[in-house]
Amino acid sequence: MVLVLAAGQWCCSCSPKPPPQAEAAAVPGGTPVSGQWTPRALIKPGETPLWFELGREGPEQINSPGEASLNPFEPWALARLITGLLPQEDRLIGAVNRTGFLVFMPGEEGYLALYAVTDVPGWEPYTAAPPFLYRETPAVLLYRNDFFADPPDSSEPPDPPVRGLAADSPKPVGLEIPALGNIPPGEGWEVDALHRGKDGYWYYRGDKRRGDKPELAYFRSRDLSGPGEAASAGAFRNASAPFSPKEAPVLLGRILEEAFRLSGPGRIPMAAVGSAAFGGIRYFAETLPQIGEDGELVELAGYYMAADAGGPSAASYGLVLFPGGQGIYGKLREGAVVTGSFTLPSLPEKFVYTGVGLSGSALIALWEEQEGLHIGAAGFMVINGP
Repeated sequence: MVLVLAAGQWCCSCSPKPPPQAEAAAVPGGTPVSGQWTPRALIKPGETPLWFELGREGPEQINSPGEASLNPFEPWALARLITGLLPQEDRLIGAVNRTGFLVFMPGEEGYLALYAVTDVPGWEPYTAAPPFLYRETPAVLLYRNDFFADPPDSSEPPDPPVRGLAADSPKPVGLEIPALGNIPPGEGWEVDALHRGKDGYWYYRGDKRRGDKPELAYFRSRDLSGPGEAASAGAFRNASAPFSPKEAPVLLGRILEEAFRLSGPGRIPMAAVGSAAFGGIRYFAETLPQIGEDGELVELAGYYMAADAGGPSAASYGLVLFPGGQGIYGKLREGAVVTGSFTLPSLPEKFVYTGVGLSGSALIALWEEQEGLHIGAAGFMVINGP
């Protein structure tokens, strides 16, 4: 059964009030896409926001985040939340901690098809890193996170640690990444970090927790499909440094500069921007707080699509979103940059927006209920893009 959802009207300039309930009707059937998946819902984006929370069995529609299930607060590494959004052509892929993947894809007659790839064997016990592209396949590193508590002695590291969303498989499949061969699981090693550095290399870390002397080892690889080489702990840390707006593509750099100016004094903004052009999520900041320096770090979310990813007639497009729902968008066509501002519906106290992306004309914004490093309810919202 596929749920068909259509939005009503919502006006950005109206006084704050709860949005009207979206019309919903269930219809039988459903057409598989990519030969394997059947939509969980067909959503007709409009000016009225449509809200969804992440349930144990997948996304469930709710009237507003304030009416989400009263989930107990859990450390972020253990909570059910979307760790990041990865654009790929007109698709938007989200990795869901403890669950699997979500895929948003434009359908016929202006509908947005939502696919939930859940009930994935060997996924739930682990923490999911933000998604990235490996040979054009959306992929996620699964790992045992010991920041909040040591993993049980009986638990085993994921094998293989990287899972990919293959178009010809109904479930994510294990991916053999040649570069990770430097970290042999048979000798007690496991991969607990993988990210791309400013120098273009992929950096990853091996953690050997068994035995009397835990060890860490660092590696890098220009291409994950080839062998890796040893790296220093300093190089690994430096590779995590954010890019400056001046190092971004022209359009995205303009959007970031405008957003950072709006942050205000005493706030240090850093934006996590998802793009196929970056192969995943890239971080941008003008400065970072130093030890002993006053300043509040503000985490912004962003999306960027280069013109060449959408065909010769397409325009580059990007946007950046503040946790409170204020945003800047921009478009580049034939060398001309046009930017504007937008505001998403306000969220209840302790709730913030944590991610954003586009699929077709629909804007998808992630939200979470936060209390320090702990997460309660989490989900996403769908509305017409600015």
